Amino acid sequence: MKALRSAGYFSVRYGSGDGVTGAAAVLLDGRLVNSDTMLVGQATGHKIETVEGLAPTVGELHPIQKAFIETGAILSGYSTPAMILAAKALLDTNLNPTETEVRDALSGVLCRETGYVKPVEAVLRAAAYLRGEDVPPYDGPTIVDASYFVETPPVADDQDFSGPEIAGSQSPITTQTKPQTDIQLRTGIPETQVVGKPEAKVDAVKLAKGNPAFVDDIEMRGMLYAKLLTSPHAHANILDIDDSEALALPGVHAVIHYKNVERVKYASGGQSYPNPPPHDQVSFDNKVRYVGDRVAAVAADTPEIAEHALKLIKVDYEILPAVFDENEAIQPGAPVIHDEADTEGIHNADRNIVHRIEAETGDVERGFAEADYVFEHQYYVHQ
Repeated sequence: MKALRSAGYFSVRYGSGDGVTGAAAVLLDGRLVNSDTMLVGQATGHKIETVEGLAPTVGELHPIQKAFIETGAILSGYSTPAMILAAKALLDTNLNPTETEVRDALSGVLCRETGYVKPVEAVLRAAAYLRGEDVPPYDGPTIVDASYFVETPPVADDQDFSGPEIAGSQSPITTQTKPQTDIQLRTGIPETQVVGKPEAKVDAVKLAKGNPAFVDDIEMRGMLYAKLLTSPHAHANILDIDDSEALALPGVHAVIHYKNVERVKYASGGQSYPNPPPHDQVSFDNKVRYVGDRVAAVAADTPEIAEHALKLIKVDYEILPAVFDENEAIQPGAPVIHDEADTEGIHNADRNIVHRIEAETGDVERGFAEADYVFEHQYYVHQ
């Protein structure tokens, strides 16, 4: 992957480094493989295809690229090149795939944006193109303008809450959706030029071709590359950092950490001014609060030099007691995560409670008593 990107093939995208996401997929002798888990020597002597080489001539699109654009199968476009290559690997051997076969072919490329609905539609449309069929213009789904109104009947019976298990074991209560079949539209609405009509995404062609589109695709003369050193500990004070060996490495231009960066508090939400509290973050702190917390950063001529420099930084940690459960974290006597004096906006730092929200409308107890259904569950979300 690194060799391809350094040669200018930016459609090959970094996903995970272990092949899990499939974003770095290429065709090796017509077979879809993950380039981020392959050495250059393993590819020697083989034919490698990327999205950049799909179009028959410059300025044209391959039928698969065309179908992805027409069906609206491209959102961010990060995984689109890999999906297009997965589709090509399938259609090179099977021009009449079923929907199941298409889904199986695309399954190795993770995409949370589309749910695979539009990409599957795109591959089936591309198959029709490649079979030489007369493919009608893509009309897309029926779209109604903002003047429509819908009368939604209330939930009337218990069977809405006793359908087949949809969400699986992660949800104790599952529901079955009742599709609404009748939508009343107002008449006399003038014809529109764009609203209600399929329109190609403005950057769809660029994304379908795998052209540079993301920050990691930017290359400038004299550009430096940065790498982060992160904490291996869940909770620790940093007593000292020695960056002398890293700075002495040829190609290293800077090493930054709490000892040489101004301490400016900010909120992690990233909103514009006024940035709401809690102001509990700094660029580099002398304390780490989770595994992976920022410790230092290196700027160097190449990513490889920066990575090497990270290994030369010596950090003296004072390991502190840690908590790994939110219920334990709020108990009296639990380790205090934010014990610094300059943090603003934490509701109760001694109990690790960042914020407290209370909202009440009407008679809550009566509402629970009269409710037909009461759902109670505990939900966990990642950081």
